[in-house]
Amino acid sequence: MPTNANRQPDPAHRQWPAWAISVLTHSLAVTAVLVIAGGRHRGATEQTTARAGIVLRKFEDATTSYHGEDDAPQPSSNADQPTLDAAAGDAAEREVAMAELASHLPPRDAGPAASGEVLGVTPGGGPSGGGDALPGRTIGGGATVSVFGVEGTGHKFVYAFDRSVSMTGAPLAAAKAQLLASLSALGSTNQFQIVFFNHRLKAFDLTGGGARITFANERTLAAAQAFVESIGADGGTDRFLALRHALRMEPDVVFFLTDADDAMTGGELQQIARLNERVGATVCTIEFGRGPERGGDNFLKRLSRMTGGQHGYVDTTRLTRN
Repeated sequence: MPTNANRQPDPAHRQWPAWAISVLTHSLAVTAVLVIAGGRHRGATEQTTARAGIVLRKFEDATTSYHGEDDAPQPSSNADQPTLDAAAGDAAEREVAMAELASHLPPRDAGPAASGEVLGVTPGGGPSGGGDALPGRTIGGGATVSVFGVEGTGHKFVYAFDRSVSMTGAPLAAAKAQLLASLSALGSTNQFQIVFFNHRLKAFDLTGGGARITFANERTLAAAQAFVESIGADGGTDRFLALRHALRMEPDVVFFLTDADDAMTGGELQQIARLNERVGATVCTIEFGRGPERGGDNFLKRLSRMTGGQHGYVDTTRLTRN
């Protein structure tokens, strides 16, 4: 019979070695740590996305307030600074280039009536009486046209003519003839509007009440001629009303024909000057009077001077009704 000292261990009751138990324990611990860390990382990502959505909605509402310290905008990182500096540099270079280009362009109201150099005409001056000068000529896309020898250069023209009772007979007939001759000198790319005034306005209109400025083509010029021929003289005179209406159409040139009786006030001239600061129109004045021109200054000469236009005087006793 075998003794207990010589008995072999039963495989079912065999012990695991100590080193194997140690490896298994550490593996389980490492696995648990990785699972926990992964769960925390996913939670942080979801929280950041939600907070970014809140800030985005605030910017869409164009507000500058933030609710809570965590929602306040944070300063941009230094990594973004080179990109911002480069964008600012490009914008500055574009502004300098545009300014340099603009310096070579003529001002909007530049022209013979403004500079007094191209045609050798002194600003604020102009011929008196005869009105025998050619009605106009085109220069590039613009035109230089005249009324009784008083010239204006531009693309858009408004003719504001007095039709009060003092214009009855030869004065109004001569004014209408000069107006039609001036219109005939416009090119198809030029625009015009006609306003006859007494104490009310009567404007040329092809727009169903809009009284807007229109292009000079065969159809509009034919309609303008019919309109001009229909005008008669009566009533009083409201020059301020006419000038304000003319400037609101933002022309390059206003031909303003009237007499110097019952002068516009200094306050009215100041209002016209303020309105014209935005428009930049040249106002060319044609003064009707009986007999030779009197010396001294008047509101029509001041008006042409302060807008860079020409002034001309017409002795109505020398006019004939054709």
